[in-house]
Amino acid sequence: MSTNNATASDLEFTRLNPLVSLYTPPDASATASSSNTDPTTIIFFQWMGVGPKSRYLKSFYSHYHALYPRARIIAVQSLMEFFIYTSNETRQNLVKPVVAAINSDPAPEPRTLVHLVSNGGSVGFTDVCHVYKEETGHVLPVKAIVLDSSPGESSFITAFHAFATALPKGLLWYPGAALMVMWLGPWAALHAVFGRQHILDKARMYLNDWTVVDKDACRLYVYSVVDKLVSPRPVEQNAREAEAQVVDVRLLKEEDIPHVQAMMRDTERYWKMVSELWDRASSR
Repeated sequence: MSTNNATASDLEFTRLNPLVSLYTPPDASATASSSNTDPTTIIFFQWMGVGPKSRYLKSFYSHYHALYPRARIIAVQSLMEFFIYTSNETRQNLVKPVVAAINSDPAPEPRTLVHLVSNGGSVGFTDVCHVYKEETGHVLPVKAIVLDSSPGESSFITAFHAFATALPKGLLWYPGAALMVMWLGPWAALHAVFGRQHILDKARMYLNDWTVVDKDACRLYVYSVVDKLVSPRPVEQNAREAEAQVVDVRLLKEEDIPHVQAMMRDTERYWKMVSELWDRASSR
């Protein structure tokens, strides 16, 4: 396992569009001729609403750079409006640079690791899979997938908790929450009455649709019993469904860690299991 002293602040990403950025290591040319088994490209699908300057987000990138210093990192943002009014076509047009970046991997034998976080990550990943299939006619080849706090399912309660993270603190939280309930109530009723499938439920279904997602990719599901946004039930169900179809699945179940906080609060075990995931995937 490779190590490196570089910090997150050392990684300079090139913006490909408002949603997608690419980090290319200084020795990228060496990657093309390298014969090792490390990933050549890591695609990181962010959780909804996190900003590019987030120290926590940057710590994911620095850990990956320490593990795999020659790997490129493609960072994909997830916007709140994707879950409110953005069409499938608009979202998928925004992630087209991801496909171009994947195809620009200079390695003769590209090896891709996907890391998706929360519902924003699962929607972003399945969008990219659809675009890749549409443009190439093939399923996106992936060796390993980390599913952190994902996939979730749509409900009034989970939607409220998700959007509540954007509300102001203090006394202003209460009128903001009241307005959110007034908006979410009719939204939930419309979906129930007309039977419209929510974007989260579609993404969860696509994760185990082998015409969309690579069945051969090894998986690590990270989730928590106390997560208010993504409960254990849809995560474990998705994992069982994949395992039943002979997908290599591992689980990291936390007992008392909030949503998407496992990497921060259980750091050593988290990255040990990510590293072991890649070791299994690269040996196949």
